[in-house]
Amino acid sequence: MNFEVFLFLLLMSFVSFAVGVIVWVAISRYFGRGTQTAKILNYILIPVSVMAYNFLIITAGKWRYVVGFIPIALIIGYCLYYRFGNHGTYIEPQAKPETDFQRRESSKSRRIREARERRAAKREQARQGKHQEK
Repeated sequence: MNFEVFLFLLLMSFVSFAVGVIVWVAISRYFGRGTQTAKILNYILIPVSVMAYNFLIITAGKWRYVVGFIPIALIIGYCLYYRFGNHGTYIEPQAKPETDFQRRESSKSRRIREARERRAAKREQARQGKHQEK
């Protein structure tokens, strides 16, 4: 088997997957995920678009690898956008608005909390005393 044929089949596999993902993302974006219209369009458009793009690559001649890399480059662009763009982890979390409602603490809750804090302080003092004796 010729090595170029192997590389071409490998490229076609990656391109088919990339085109399928691109079409699925587009359908999900414009028709919503899980809707009946999106399901029908997924069953119809994904295979048709994959076959059409594979035919386009086969007929592209000497530019077939460049044409085949376009969907792969789009998938790489999606990944980079979602990693570093709006939805990435490097975005600073927004501060809470100052108008957030905070519940008032009842007097019973305040007494319970203060008693808990006093007990914790006594335990901490006792622990510090034991450490200093050693």
